[in-house]
Amino acid sequence: MFTKFIDTYGNIENNKRIPADDLLRIKGDLSPEIFELLEQGEGSYMDGFLWVVNPLEYTDLISEVYLPITSPSICFARDAFGCLYLWEDESIIFVDIIHTKQELVGRKANVFFNLKMTDIGFLNKKTSFKNYLNAKERLGMPKIDECYGYIPLIGMGGSENVENLEKVKIKEYISIVSQALGQIQ
Repeated sequence: MFTKFIDTYGNIENNKRIPADDLLRIKGDLSPEIFELLEQGEGSYMDGFLWVVNPLEYTDLISEVYLPITSPSICFARDAFGCLYLWEDESIIFVDIIHTKQELVGRKANVFFNLKMTDIGFLNKKTSFKNYLNAKERLGMPKIDECYGYIPLIGMGGSENVENLEKVKIKEYISIVSQALGQIQ
């Protein structure tokens, strides 16, 4: 699968199987590598920073928070801050709900996982990884249905300080971000 990524961060933790029927519904819309990742189940990597999710459980949320360039846009992972990783138009799109922007971050899943997600420079520049260890130390690791949320939201006058983070329910938080700051395009 993603050898360097797994060698760097280890195998999936907090593992929960994705129902076979759910996987069959999306198989044709994903790269073989991402499908193989989903076959491992939902759970966390990178010591709880990156969480693989059941894409079907995020379908409605994606349409609420993000306006895709093409369809289908399938959420296969999210991070500890509620930012989403989508497979769309043969590419990986990073939907940054903190800064309400989206960005194409990879065209090949193996390059994305083995090179970018193991590069601390990429992680610190493009994601909220730089705040993760401090947030985890202060608040504990989020559960499968939680993330760290900035209170108040960055786009509503909040600042990106670890002291402003709380553990929140991920789907509700993303929905609130969308309602307060609008759909990310």
